[in-house]
Amino acid sequence: MPLLRREDTGGVGVKNPGRAGIAAIAFFTGLEAAIVQVVLIRELLTVCRGNELIIGIIFSSWFFGIFLGARLNPAGGIGSLKRRALVSMALLPCLMAAAVYGAHALQAIVPRVAGTFYSFSAEAVIALVCAAPAGFFVGFFFPPLVALASMEMGRRSAGFVYYLESLGSFAGGIAFSFLLVEAANPLELASGLLCGALVIIGCLTDRRLLPLVLVPLTCVFFSGRIETRVFSAVWDRTHAGTLESYRRTRYQAVAVESAGDTVSVYGNGVLVHTLPDRYESRGIVHLINALRGNRKTLLLIGSGPGALLNNMLRADIERLTYIEQDPGLWEEISPWMKRFYPGADTSKLSLQREDPRHFLTRTAGRFDMIISMPPAPENIMLNRFYTREFYALCKKRLDRRGVFITSLHGFSNYLSPELRDFIASVYRAFAGEFSFRLVTSGETMYLIGAAEEGVLPASGEELIARYNAIDAHPLPFDQEIVRNFSPRELRCFFEKTQIGYFKEAMARAGGDENRDMRPGAYWKNIVLSAFRERSVLYDIIRGFLVLPVLVLLAAAAAIGDIGRRYGGRRMAAGAVICATGMASMSAMMIMIILYQNAHGIVYHRISLINAIFMLGLTAGSFFSSRGRTPRPALIVGGAAVSVASMLVLTLPGTGFLFWPLLAVFSFLCGALFPSLFAAIGRDRYQESASVLDAMDHFGSITGSLLTVMLFLPVLGIQGALAAVSVILIPAAVIAWKVIGSDAG
Repeated sequence: MPLLRREDTGGVGVKNPGRAGIAAIAFFTGLEAAIVQVVLIRELLTVCRGNELIIGIIFSSWFFGIFLGARLNPAGGIGSLKRRALVSMALLPCLMAAAVYGAHALQAIVPRVAGTFYSFSAEAVIALVCAAPAGFFVGFFFPPLVALASMEMGRRSAGFVYYLESLGSFAGGIAFSFLLVEAANPLELASGLLCGALVIIGCLTDRRLLPLVLVPLTCVFFSGRIETRVFSAVWDRTHAGTLESYRRTRYQAVAVESAGDTVSVYGNGVLVHTLPDRYESRGIVHLINALRGNRKTLLLIGSGPGALLNNMLRADIERLTYIEQDPGLWEEISPWMKRFYPGADTSKLSLQREDPRHFLTRTAGRFDMIISMPPAPENIMLNRFYTREFYALCKKRLDRRGVFITSLHGFSNYLSPELRDFIASVYRAFAGEFSFRLVTSGETMYLIGAAEEGVLPASGEELIARYNAIDAHPLPFDQEIVRNFSPRELRCFFEKTQIGYFKEAMARAGGDENRDMRPGAYWKNIVLSAFRERSVLYDIIRGFLVLPVLVLLAAAAAIGDIGRRYGGRRMAAGAVICATGMASMSAMMIMIILYQNAHGIVYHRISLINAIFMLGLTAGSFFSSRGRTPRPALIVGGAAVSVASMLVLTLPGTGFLFWPLLAVFSFLCGALFPSLFAAIGRDRYQESASVLDAMDHFGSITGSLLTVMLFLPVLGIQGALAAVSVILIPAAVIAWKVIGSDAG
């Protein structure tokens, strides 16, 4: 397509929005895209399981929409191009609201057991249907806006639009991270963004449209009531009880449901606590008390504020430290706890509202007993409480003759290979730290360890004999815990045939111990879930090479199509930016995981990480659009070195380098797009922008999928970073051989 001229109006009276108008559209659409993306991730994780695999699928669905929007972008006159950009800006918040509340309403149409997950296949479809349409319009606005900007700016047009969009995304990420994360619900955000879009549209087209702003503005004021009614209606159809409260904290969405004499608490749609839970806690309360002996200081992690916590406060202890890392959840559940468990001596309680690993790292205190009851390692944040590094940290905080107890998903009969490998990865990590240990049997197993010999009883029978002496005195626990109790009940924890079978299975099991940098239990838990669901994911995992082969075939088809339609130089540019897009998304996901390993819950920080990445893109594209354009080969080579340098973050004490390394890498990624555009965009600017934007996001799709389904499970975090760095080397060679000679 030849360079657009001012007279190519595409309609009578239609004018080019000019540089200021183009800047406003690019900046505001970037701001919208950042907020829409993070809101979709947060809200979909309340419907789908909240692990990195699903996050990768959501990202892939988002980028698939952007790819289609950028690729399906025919040439047109000024009127057509301007309409695409403005319509995209207005539809983004509308589609976000439809996706968020549609995903919640889906639970009433396609019911599931309360507190459980959909299948992996169903979650992938939900992610695609909810994220791709909004992503489509993020890609749909970009090539037309570049074409409009090229009328005045020529080869610098892509860099101009790119860095303003990135600057808007940075502003959106910062605003969400520090102002909006707890202050606004999705309907408020969508309404506010639509207000801004309508103001820009009215100013650039017809000011008589400005009164339309009153419609979404009114919705802002009533959004809380509207959302409450929607959620209550859905809850009534999908749960047995009544929704008492729904609150988005910085870390998750907390819902409290009452049904008769019980209260259930859900975090991101998953059942986390039920009060009262005295009967369910009977066995573990007595097991802990039998092991406790005369120990006076306890630390509880992940147990919940139910019977275990409150009955331990009734025991003859001096201090009990309890960790609840989400203050918002504690505020929602503590009134119910006081109602169901009155009379507990809270003067003994030390409540710590922070990540347990942070607490264990910073505290100088020692404990007679540490009790860790985390949920299953559905994600890498939870996997951190099943790794050897965590067990070593707990061991370090034990008193000389202290005892550590942790729970683990067990078995009642046959140990399938998938369940055996999952248990083995955790057990080996535990056994690597605790040479002196006891193991219980049952659907929930307990791993009990001590740092010194002679602290633990030699067998379950010896433990029961010890408890008989303690049990001679009245126990101060709730009646449901002590009624008709005999220490012989503890024999169910030490069923000899099951424990013997377990030891034989562990001796036969393969695989490595679970580590922070090689989160094997997290991945094996996914494999186990996929096996139980008999989902397509399990078949893909068993096939192993199916996914990379499909990705290579899809990439070859997309790149080949570019060569057929636009020639060899654009094909080479598409291949280079595809590889860089894949590397950038892979590196971003690995950086998120590294941040999570260090700090715990990360979902409230995804927008901040994205904002810093976008700030780097802004700076890189701005620099690359000014003066002499740097050669693409040098930029890609620098990106490869930058990814390799991220390996330093896997070493202890290097967390302060996280943000600088992220900024440097994103700066190089931002510099590449304008550099490639300048090298191939001497004419047909919209086509060049379409090719580069589409292939950049096609690479992001492949990076999202390959990282969570291949690189991390097979190579671990360090190996994944090394693989991503190596992938960029052939891209740098292609850029040097095919494109480099004309860049500048």
